[in-house]
Amino acid sequence: MRVSFARTGDRRYEVRIARDLATDLVMSPAPGWSALAPHDLVHLVVEHRFGLRDGIFGQIAAGGNAGTFVPTQEPRTKAWARRVERRNQSRGTQIGRSEQLAAAVYPAWLRHRGMTPDLHHARAEVAAADLGPRELAEAFADLDRLSAAWSRLAVGESLDVDWPWPERR
Repeated sequence: MRVSFARTGDRRYEVRIARDLATDLVMSPAPGWSALAPHDLVHLVVEHRFGLRDGIFGQIAAGGNAGTFVPTQEPRTKAWARRVERRNQSRGTQIGRSEQLAAAVYPAWLRHRGMTPDLHHARAEVAAADLGPRELAEAFADLDRLSAAWSRLAVGESLDVDWPWPERR
């Protein structure tokens, strides 16, 4: 599964999902704009680095839509919605953990870079004490690399990232 993060305007982005086993998806606009690393990119990194195969992107890789993505290649019919809802209900058991990790890792990464998180991120931050130092360092390295690529994009350009695990039915 390929995940594309595209700059669509000033302080706007969308996320596109290309899948082999289910229809492609898009979320546009996507929430959580950041010039450094948009919110959903942080989710992709923490789910990969902390082994969450059934978080937001894991649910999508299993044919779901995380409740926010819509199909790009087929009509959004009631039949499509029922099929996706069944997959959403049986997958995505780690979405809550993904939210916790994103809330902890993003401000910690900003501090690691010598920056001060804004008030919103500082309030949302949870203790990172239970995060393994190796995984945290790997997440920071991924965020550094992806942030450098994201920051160079012009409006209309995108950053493609492969989901590290196979799609499921």
